[in-house]
Amino acid sequence: MKPEAKFIETYSKDKRSSIENIYKSLSKLKKGKWTKTNLYNKEVVFEGKKFFLPILSFKTKKKGPALWIISGIHGEEPAGPNAIIKNINLLNRLSKEIPIVLLPLCNPKGYALNWRYPDMKRAKKNRPVKSVGDSEHLLPRVEDPLKPRIKKPVCKESDKITKFVLKNFEKYPPMLVLDFHEDKSDKGCYIYSQGKLRERDPIAREIVRILRKKKFKMTETGTTRFNQEISDGIVFEVNDGSIDELLSAPRIIKWGKKNGPNARSVIVIETPTIRIPLKKRVNAHSTILKNSKRFFHIAKGIKLETSKEIV
Repeated sequence: MKPEAKFIETYSKDKRSSIENIYKSLSKLKKGKWTKTNLYNKEVVFEGKKFFLPILSFKTKKKGPALWIISGIHGEEPAGPNAIIKNINLLNRLSKEIPIVLLPLCNPKGYALNWRYPDMKRAKKNRPVKSVGDSEHLLPRVEDPLKPRIKKPVCKESDKITKFVLKNFEKYPPMLVLDFHEDKSDKGCYIYSQGKLRERDPIAREIVRILRKKKFKMTETGTTRFNQEISDGIVFEVNDGSIDELLSAPRIIKWGKKNGPNARSVIVIETPTIRIPLKKRVNAHSTILKNSKRFFHIAKGIKLETSKEIV
């Protein structure tokens, strides 16, 4: 029998919820409304003992055009997972009304240890980044759309999470994807829009308004540290090989050429972490979650004809 997650001591300097409480709270998603799947057990050695932290997914029994909620890709970005467990009752109510796919804690080891990646704290020079959200093995090359950008998944977690996407995006076509991230920065705040309307996405603009109202200083123009253009607090020209790009992709590589998830709206929320209390960041993420039903219906109204002209 595998040791349970509750014995792992969670990083707590930022006052994040313990990983034990994360799993305990997720168990309150109503069994009759949700299907739970354990995608992968990540091994952690703690005080000389091996433990396994599960990467869990949840799907509503209700299928069809869906809201996808993703969180906890990077372990040092705790606001998303904490906002999700704060809003379990909201998610249970929404499950009765709209199809939802939920990936609440994609990198549990990173979360517990405050590591960005599951097997190292930060990216190191001359070492490949092994992000659980990497999807490049399924995304076509720009110069050769019939070939993937890399030959195989960068890590087991990436493999399991992307296989989950492939298995479910046709039964739960993503209308709206909300991926909750943070940014280790004390500079201005911005978000990513990787859907059809890019910087003109009305949901992206609404989320920028929420962050402004929550007193986050937005970076209105200029570029990110990755040289990506920012327009009114929104980054929109993104080919980063992430799960967000995968969910927005009209074409993917799966045993050759295949139609992709082609989500209408894909928003990556970023809140700066330096000198900003976790409570404030969780509050902002919670407000976005509380507006997710409204945003979902806005996404359904995005016309495919317009989308095709822009892709």
